[in-house]
Amino acid sequence: MTKIFDYELVYKYIAELINNELNEHDKIPSENMLCDKFNITRATVRQGINKLKNEGLIYSKKGSGNFVSPEKITYKISPKTTFTEEIEKAGKTPSLKTLDIQIKKADKYIAQILDIDLGEEVLYLKNLRFVDGTPFLFAEYYINKTFLEGIEDRIKETKSISKLYKEVYQLQPYREGSEIDILASNDEAKTIFDIQHDLPIIKISTKTIDEKTKKTIDYCCSNFRSDMAKIVVDYKGGNK
Repeated sequence: MTKIFDYELVYKYIAELINNELNEHDKIPSENMLCDKFNITRATVRQGINKLKNEGLIYSKKGSGNFVSPEKITYKISPKTTFTEEIEKAGKTPSLKTLDIQIKKADKYIAQILDIDLGEEVLYLKNLRFVDGTPFLFAEYYINKTFLEGIEDRIKETKSISKLYKEVYQLQPYREGSEIDILASNDEAKTIFDIQHDLPIIKISTKTIDEKTKKTIDYCCSNFRSDMAKIVVDYKGGNK
């Protein structure tokens, strides 16, 4: 007979609540309540809680407790993906908050990617994107200023970088390819996403070019919450 560990009682109890009673973003029972219910230690309860977090079933908010994770959103990465379109396809509401914007000098790596001179000025942009008000990803852009006159002012007023490229600069933005990494959440990610646990982060690094001129427009690193995003990469049929 297989032994059932005490923390698994917590895991199974909460999992059944999620399946049968609780809705997305509902708060699960507190650690104190679970300690009393199963007559076990807080450390044991946290083992069960951490298993639920690692499987993406719940998430935490600093100072507020643990909550039921929403169903993962399928996010397709293709040559012409835009955040707004993907989120609206899922029946959700996208929104955006700028975290940082400044002019930087391109180091060797960024200069090579953007095909510009070492030390050339680039526009650095960091933004946080929300789905139904919940932080979903944060992105860091390195934008080629050499053929985007006034981009540092115009980008402050836009909600869609892709539309800005198309409508203001008459470009045809096209993702040349993407690299995917799975990273542990560091202190910065935990602060931005307002989480406490070590949630894996899905990092998608992408270079965007202009289809007409073949010039590189930007290089972007997008960091997705793994408990909210299901990434699908489609570079074969995604340009239709």
